[in-house]
Amino acid sequence: MASHWDLGGLLRPVEDEYHQLWPLSHAIGIGGQGEVWLARGGRTAVKLIAAPTQEAADVVHARLRRIQRLPLDGIPLAGVLALLAPPKLGYVMELADEMVSLDTLCVPDEEDLAAWYLRTGGLERRLRLLAKLADAVARLHARAIVYQDLSPANVLVSAAREQLEIRLIDVDNLGLASTAESAPVHTPGYGAPEIVSGRSGATTLSDAHSLGVLIFETLTASHPFRGDEVLDSDPDYQHEYADRFRLPWIDHPADRTNECTVGITPRQELLSGHLWDLSAACFVAAVADPLRRPTAARWAAALHSAAGQTVECPECGWTYRAAARSCLLCRRPTGRVWVLRHGLTGPVGTEPDDRSEAGDDIPGVGMAQVPLPDFTVLRPGADTVLTARHTSPAPEQPDAAVARLRLRDGYVSVLNLARASMWLDQQDGRPWREISQGSQATAPVDGRPWTLHFGEHGAVHRWVGLTALEVKG
Repeated sequence: MASHWDLGGLLRPVEDEYHQLWPLSHAIGIGGQGEVWLARGGRTAVKLIAAPTQEAADVVHARLRRIQRLPLDGIPLAGVLALLAPPKLGYVMELADEMVSLDTLCVPDEEDLAAWYLRTGGLERRLRLLAKLADAVARLHARAIVYQDLSPANVLVSAAREQLEIRLIDVDNLGLASTAESAPVHTPGYGAPEIVSGRSGATTLSDAHSLGVLIFETLTASHPFRGDEVLDSDPDYQHEYADRFRLPWIDHPADRTNECTVGITPRQELLSGHLWDLSAACFVAAVADPLRRPTAARWAAALHSAAGQTVECPECGWTYRAAARSCLLCRRPTGRVWVLRHGLTGPVGTEPDDRSEAGDDIPGVGMAQVPLPDFTVLRPGADTVLTARHTSPAPEQPDAAVARLRLRDGYVSVLNLARASMWLDQQDGRPWREISQGSQATAPVDGRPWTLHFGEHGAVHRWVGLTALEVKG
């Protein structure tokens, strides 16, 4: 029996369950399950879902009701604002201003790859958008929720290159981990090996694979399993060999049969060492063993770190890794870059007669400053914002701004945006200088080291220290 919840006879506007009418503008996404239409005004969209039978439609309708009750606060999702009134099947979702599909950052729309990459925001913008995406997926997973069908078409980003908003759409597949028998939904090229083979249902691990593919593809403009031979073949070959993991990762360290020379190359100059290691784990070891796959949280941490380590070329405007020898586009040498090295002051074991004053009440424990592998670039004339992610060992709100630093005329000004004090140690024998909430301090940038502490003497806390990054050609 045909369903009365189908797409047939689409009229504009459509009505929701609260009798509000939504005039539709144009389709922004079309897939096997239905269509997404932008509502006039640009901040709202409508998902219209096709169902072959009344029974199938009732199942979808019940699932949408369950999704409305999921704990999704604080996650950038285009959630279910209202269901559509019968006979239409679907829901109304909220967007941010002027958003486009992530496809626009993955698939070049002109022959000049460098011009397209730069026009769409370059490396730094991609890293910051992807970090927000990985954060969103990690927050879903922390609440035991699986997204299930992560693909470029289901991620919207700000159309304006100076903006960094993201939204996950098509949330009608959200839910708990599924079984293989439930035929989990996936987009070809983004489904995890265990999903494609039918060995498993949708899990947080399968989401993590899809996320890894999106990250690699967005940063390099190359799909991790579609090499030159695949791209020159027909779609059936691509589906049978690349999308079913019968070919190796295009950057496999030992097997070069699926080598890829298209996209932005060399790819090692686009990915930080940490991102490269995560990619290798995701696309080599985890193809056979999903338990070795990097989690969304690990991807997020690496992306945030890499974004803070980019610099902008003063010649061509390209953004590239500060550790690179030169700009990838114009090959201008990097030169000296001032950076903030991150570190942690924490307890370490000591000999019983060598205890620090702070550790006297804990036998054999002292405090030591331990450098961390991360650093953040200080850009001349621009604000560098440190968030709780950088300044607290276990932040409740990782993206909360804590300090704003500005490098200008040989000095760095430090503005405290947090409620708690921070301390500036200029390492000249004088006591640490306290910077209270809303206060500002200045430190020289002339080769003399100084450290900004986000905690007092004797307490476990994070800190950053000024240093120069010298890259030799």
